[in-house]
Amino acid sequence: MNRVITAIYDEALRPCGLRVSQANLLVAVARLGEARPAALCRAMRLEKSTLSRDVELLKRNGWLESDPPAGGRNQVLRLTAAGSDLLGRAEPAWAEAQRQARTLLGDDGVEALRTIAARLGLRKD
Repeated sequence: MNRVITAIYDEALRPCGLRVSQANLLVAVARLGEARPAALCRAMRLEKSTLSRDVELLKRNGWLESDPPAGGRNQVLRLTAAGSDLLGRAEPAWAEAQRQARTLLGDDGVEALRTIAARLGLRKD
């Protein structure tokens, strides 16, 4: 089921040049203002290599920047103006993917996922 839901989001975000994992990373950095990779790995429960690949791609595309620019384990990541613009343009695609996922899962399925996420500490509301 995970792959089906991920595919819905990836397909919706493809015209923006994003995969759902990359969009989630951009949103996380945008919410934090700036973030170190280790903190993002912990918060998003990602492997360092997975995060590193996405960060480098997002930096190459001009959507993230880092200090120092060369990166490294102590770099601080920030969303660029282009990254912020991209998130704004991707929002309608995200909303459509949300609608499709909700249709597929049904209200009970969505609520079950929210409950699981809360138990895992992945939801703050």
